[in-house]
Amino acid sequence: MEASGATTTCLAVQIDSGAWETAIFFQVGGPESKLDRRVLTRTTKPIPASIEAELIEHEAATVVLLRLEVQTDVDDPLVGEILITPGHAESQFEALKCLTRQQRLLWFFGDRAYWIIHSQQNRWGDAERAGFRQLLADVTHHDALIRVTGRYDANTALQSIVANYDLREGAMRTEYQANRSSTIKSGN
Repeated sequence: MEASGATTTCLAVQIDSGAWETAIFFQVGGPESKLDRRVLTRTTKPIPASIEAELIEHEAATVVLLRLEVQTDVDDPLVGEILITPGHAESQFEALKCLTRQQRLLWFFGDRAYWIIHSQQNRWGDAERAGFRQLLADVTHHDALIRVTGRYDANTALQSIVANYDLREGAMRTEYQANRSSTIKSGN
């Protein structure tokens, strides 16, 4: 999950004694993300970003895949993926639950030493909240059925899914570095 030179996570945070909300964290410390760091460091505006969620109904547990895309470069965006087992850890369930009610999505980008080089927030609308409400309902239902049978094992589900990452083609961001121009495009 570090093929892009970045690692990602999300968790519920409380900023300035406000409501709990989920925030996305990118560490862009790898050599593959050098140009991403440059763009993130130099911009003062929000960079277009998106999040997609996929429900993976494994026989041992439900896993949610969050795919994050940040348009640091139109032709080669910064991409991160997060695997969440909401039935296994309360903090992971809470991160998804916050996405059903919050008004904004916070993004934090750090360098290799985890110093914040860019942060932004995007509006989180009714459609996004409704989508995550449905996702959370599906997760809860699927995991409840597995638990009734006594077969719930989030670690087995994660191991099975992570094993597929070794089979993915084109997951590495290595060759493109030599071919990219040094032009930095600013986000809107």
